Amino acid sequence: MKKPIFVLILFILLCISNCTPAIQATSAEDASKIYELAMKAYSEQDYKEANKLFLVVAKNKQNKELMVNSLFYLGEINKATGNYGKALISYSAASHYGINTSDNIKELASLADLSSLEKALAYAPEKLKPFLLYTLARKFQSAGKEKESTKYFSEIEIKYPKSEYARKAKYMSQHAGKIKIGVLLPLSGTYKKTGESVKNGIEIGSRDKFIPLYVDTKENPVRSYKEAVNLIEEKRVSGIIGPLFSRNSFAVSCLSDYAGIPFISPTATKEFVDSVGPRSFIINRTIEQQAIAMANYAILELGLKTFSILYPYSDYGETLEKVFSGKVIDLGGMIINSISYKEGKRDFQGELNRIKASHPDAIYIPATTLDVPAIASQIKFCGIKSQILGADEWRSEEIFRQQVEISALEGIIITDSPFNPTTAFSDEFNFIFRKEPNRYACLGYDAATLMGILIENPRDLGRIKNLQLTAGSLGSKNSYKNVHIYTINRGKFKLIK
Repeated sequence: MKKPIFVLILFILLCISNCTPAIQATSAEDASKIYELAMKAYSEQDYKEANKLFLVVAKNKQNKELMVNSLFYLGEINKATGNYGKALISYSAASHYGINTSDNIKELASLADLSSLEKALAYAPEKLKPFLLYTLARKFQSAGKEKESTKYFSEIEIKYPKSEYARKAKYMSQHAGKIKIGVLLPLSGTYKKTGESVKNGIEIGSRDKFIPLYVDTKENPVRSYKEAVNLIEEKRVSGIIGPLFSRNSFAVSCLSDYAGIPFISPTATKEFVDSVGPRSFIINRTIEQQAIAMANYAILELGLKTFSILYPYSDYGETLEKVFSGKVIDLGGMIINSISYKEGKRDFQGELNRIKASHPDAIYIPATTLDVPAIASQIKFCGIKSQILGADEWRSEEIFRQQVEISALEGIIITDSPFNPTTAFSDEFNFIFRKEPNRYACLGYDAATLMGILIENPRDLGRIKNLQLTAGSLGSKNSYKNVHIYTINRGKFKLIK
């Protein structure tokens, strides 16, 4: 027996609203007028006003169609403003009354908080309940709450024994507490977006393999180490993925090796990180391959001989500078000067004037996307005529949206890190997150895939050696031949090799 409409709506409104709207609709005519105002505010992206008005209409019991439409648009508003839990509840309520919001619910389930997932579960379409129950159980597992996760896994097996999630639930509940993997990522601060991309890849790559226990490192080396200790000693994890950067990863790699568990950094680049022992891995070797590919192209195909380097003082910049310099020298070229800078710097006049005075054939600038506009503009201002060479961070549409003349970017040659997500991974990623996986998501997926093999059979060296990764590499010397080289031509990236 269905709950009366006004009872359900009252519950939903309590979930998605922090306060009671001052405006009230006392008749169907009032509700219709307020709905029109809400749609106008929504079309103008005045989400605060639209949210307030849609809440009023959703509370009105005299026009069911407008009430249900308002619930849907409350979902759209909360999704647009990042309130995924409230959006999920609104979509579930709308679906309860006939609007097809299945795709919306699937999209937001993994992004919503536990409380919202539990509330949405009551009103979601029956065909989606196994999926939501499984998502909820996995989230409880990732939070270290085995009792709650077991409850929801059991519910799937009992209520939906023929669903695809029943088999997964049985497997995960059987291995509860045995295959937990600690994941150290920056989920706040400067590198939050990178951390979230890696996390999204791990979410898919870890399915039916292990339970990821996420920890926000805030990209602090001391915090990373302390959290790793806690994961190993208190949570009893079977392996660790992360942190992101080499400077944070070495100590965690040593700690993991001492504990006898595998360690994988999805994005670290320094070779010393995986030199600790046979259980330690770095898979982000493609930036080394970029530097080798660029040196080969510049000297062997463009005939350039002398180079200056301007690079960010970071793992990324230092690795590219070191590998590029070494390869240039191996090929008979010359590095005239190499200058580092702090990421986020805005004034490069001093560095560029020093480089200009040395008259290099080319300047290698493995800058980050955020630094590219300032550097490119100031290169043009300084009148530098040397060929500019860049790395994969230059290959972002974002640089064209910054305040930089297109002419300042014309003719710059850049490398790009190859990544080739499988069709299955891309489809699942797109289905859940409604976007294509970027390279960091692919590295997260690769790390989870490799970790799954290591915890299943760490002695299966043949399988590890022949593992095909979507973005990472386990060290093939000729992988640089897969690196693509582009030039910027009239505001577009043109493939030249």
